[in-house]
Amino acid sequence: MAGDRFVAVVGARVLPEAAAPSVAEAVRFLLARGWGIGSGGARGADAFALQAVVAAGSAACARSVVFLPGPMPARDPELRAFTASGGRVVMGAGGGRLALLARSRRLAREAGGVVAFLWGPSRGSVYTVREAILAGKSAAVVLVGGGAELPAFTGGRWVPCRLGTVSARRWMSIPGDTAEPSRSWLGRVFHVEEGEPTHALLSHISSLSAGERLWFERGVLAGDTVLVPHEALADTPAFLATQRLMRRYRCGAREAAGLAELFLALDAGPAVVSHYEAEARRRGAAAIIEELTHLVVRLALSEAESDTDALDHAECLGDSADQVSADGQVAQPTVQPGPELALLAWHALGTVQSDRATCTACRAAYEADPDAPELPTCPACGTRDTWEGRQGGRFRGIVGAIDACPTLEDLGALGKRLYAFALGPDQAGVAWTHYHLRQAALERGLVLRQPARVLLSEVEHASRRFLPRLGGCLYRIQHTKAVPVSAPEWQRIWGAYRARRGAASA
Repeated sequence: MAGDRFVAVVGARVLPEAAAPSVAEAVRFLLARGWGIGSGGARGADAFALQAVVAAGSAACARSVVFLPGPMPARDPELRAFTASGGRVVMGAGGGRLALLARSRRLAREAGGVVAFLWGPSRGSVYTVREAILAGKSAAVVLVGGGAELPAFTGGRWVPCRLGTVSARRWMSIPGDTAEPSRSWLGRVFHVEEGEPTHALLSHISSLSAGERLWFERGVLAGDTVLVPHEALADTPAFLATQRLMRRYRCGAREAAGLAELFLALDAGPAVVSHYEAEARRRGAAAIIEELTHLVVRLALSEAESDTDALDHAECLGDSADQVSADGQVAQPTVQPGPELALLAWHALGTVQSDRATCTACRAAYEADPDAPELPTCPACGTRDTWEGRQGGRFRGIVGAIDACPTLEDLGALGKRLYAFALGPDQAGVAWTHYHLRQAALERGLVLRQPARVLLSEVEHASRRFLPRLGGCLYRIQHTKAVPVSAPEWQRIWGAYRARRGAASA
């Protein structure tokens, strides 16, 4: 059998049973065109593909092959039926992750192409697709769900295609897309042309403007990134930065700041922070904060010192003893420390190469101008490079569900589920902004039911003398729930009431 006469049909191991018909349809589409089917012998998509091959008969099995990471399992009825019908099995010699990667690499390189059904991250399936593209083979992906999104590769883009009735995306290589990106303005400042070292450097410096020369003198080129120093005014180690602790401990800014203070009080190193990070995954950040607080308190009590004799606890002067004058004063040093002795920290100014963006729709890579007033736009499909688009399919699905909520009741139910999505601080802020905007839009378009319209009419036509008594009646009706009026409708009624009271008092 020719090695390239089969197409590998792979996918996530956690692919739901509902996706089995789509896998079977893709298998039937390929078999009808004379291809065999390659499988990785795993659960999920691989098992669905193997079942479809066995159901197609012995002719389909004879053209197909299963690649295993290790020896053939003793009990696998589907695999036994496949071999009994003439199917071929290629067994590996190993176990663990390396054996799985070797199996996927061999499957991708011996197949004529790869079709991957993605659910969620699907890292193994994305690895197989990448290996097929690197080997110059055809590749297509089907996004089934679970937040799955198109893999980001360079050198091409994803275009729509169909495998029978199954919608997919096929990888199309773009010649010249892998060319080196153009240099940014920092690249022009820090790139020195080749030649005699001293002469080339002096010629480059003389060609710079005064502002560019300032950056050249202050900056340091580390790979493709330009770093510039600044005075470090804080003594907090980098591994205790608030943003880093928020990511590691999966907590808010307030909890992360408290953790940093506790670790500083304990003079903890990176190993201690890593230990409690693992504990926080198991017990939660709140339990870790409580434990560290008690530890700091006990440590402070154990180090409590008697205030009977201050000299017993005075710090030694050490190397500064020669700066004490005869009258007991500390003498000023004769030489003031210069700025070069200050503690410095570094931050990245930019890169010497122009920024490259990846389209969130077709995954094409293109150069983006950071100085342009408009958002970068993909030249292939016209998709704008928005912040929401870069957050992944799961977050875009959440925002889309919020924007499409048809009623306030559905929006309220979705708002309760937002807390369980474990969004980051930025994502949560954007999601709740979309929530409030959708809530305001639904409230503006709310159609009042008959009981609410009656109460609103009473508010609008009540006399000034009767208006306060009407407010008391409305309050009792709302809290006794004597009239079926929803909360958004009460907001409209009380808004009209406050407007009438304001006009009356004016």
